[in-house]
Amino acid sequence: MVDYLGYRPNKSTIILSRSAAFTQRFEVTGTPLPNGTTSWIDIYDSDDELLTTWTATTISGTVVDYLIEPQHTEDVAVRTHANYNLYLNYPGTRLPYCWFRGPIVRE
Repeated sequence: MVDYLGYRPNKSTIILSRSAAFTQRFEVTGTPLPNGTTSWIDIYDSDDELLTTWTATTISGTVVDYLIEPQHTEDVAVRTHANYNLYLNYPGTRLPYCWFRGPIVRE
């Protein structure tokens, strides 16, 4: 018997460095992502207020790439207790899938 219902997203920490871009590649195992798949990262402050949204740079085959320039990461990097949710949305659906979630820290 399970102790929860629903899906538990992967937990991972985003690490941002001062004046640096955020670059990350995620790979899906198995079936390639359908054409038209979208992905984005919503970033929230400690009061759960949406601060910004970063959209994926490239989605192709089994890969989702993010390249977020430093001017878009700096405000987030100085926030304490920021958190994120990374979503995938398959074409033809309006049901975002939360793939990853977790804290954002600055190192």
